[in-house]
Amino acid sequence: MNKASLLAGVVSVLAGRPSFAQGTFAFSNATLPGKPRILGCDGLGIAGANYLIDVLVKNPLTGEFTNAGLLKVTTQGENPTVPISPLSGFNAGLFAGATVKVPFVAPGAYATIKVIVWDKNTGATYDTAILRGNLTFDIAKLGGSGSPPSLPAAMAGFTSFIAFGLACDPEPSTGALAVLGMGLLLVFRRK
Repeated sequence: MNKASLLAGVVSVLAGRPSFAQGTFAFSNATLPGKPRILGCDGLGIAGANYLIDVLVKNPLTGEFTNAGLLKVTTQGENPTVPISPLSGFNAGLFAGATVKVPFVAPGAYATIKVIVWDKNTGATYDTAILRGNLTFDIAKLGGSGSPPSLPAAMAGFTSFIAFGLACDPEPSTGALAVLGMGLLLVFRRK
């Protein structure tokens, strides 16, 4: 091994950026069969710039979900992971991100992915938003292995989900009033 490649490897490790290959996957549900969507409380796909979607990957060393170190590869180059907005119109609920490089999961290895979504009108970040949701799923084999590297893995485990879960349920008092009203209608109908 020559001194230059040894030095590059040492610098890479010290900088926290491994010099070995990184697993990859396509951060997109728009190309999946059946086009599973992120749904709002109305059961329709979410759309608009007020919604943000991001991705986290479980680090096998820490067991924690993180986006630290993830890179999104676009035609403009590599960028740290940043949230994206869903598509609109007929494609509401779909998103088309980029190829994501995962530095802490090797190509061909298993990875657990978490897609997060939030309404930025209720909080600037996922952690601070009131309306938020997520979906966790597995990818059996990340792309990037072999020579030439295999294509990025598809998010095949992604399924449609309602983004805001409990926020979609009516207030308990609303449900109670509905039951009371139905009961009164039945009583008056019998008379």
